[in-house]
Amino acid sequence: MSTDDPDGAAIEQRLRDAQTAVLAARAATEERQAAVAAAIAAKWTKYRIAAVLGVKGPTVDAIIEAVERARAAAQKDRDE
Repeated sequence: MSTDDPDGAAIEQRLRDAQTAVLAARAATEERQAAVAAAIAAKWTKYRIAAVLGVKGPTVDAIIEAVERARAAAQKDRDE
C-alpha cells in the first residue's frame, strides 16, 4: 500500500471481510448438506426436511443433488 492510495487500507479490509464471509457461507453450505444427508440416511422425507429447514421441496432436491455430486466426485477421486 502506498501513501498515494489513502483508501487502500479500507479496501484491503473490505476484501478480507468479504472473503471471510464467503468462507463462512461455504462452511455453512457444507454443514447443511451433511445435515440433509444424515436426515436422508435416517429415512426422513424431503417434506420433513423442507419443513425443518423452512424451504420448499425443490430446495431440498437441489441440496440432495449437490450431496450426490460431491459423493460421486469423491468416489471418482478414490478410484483414480
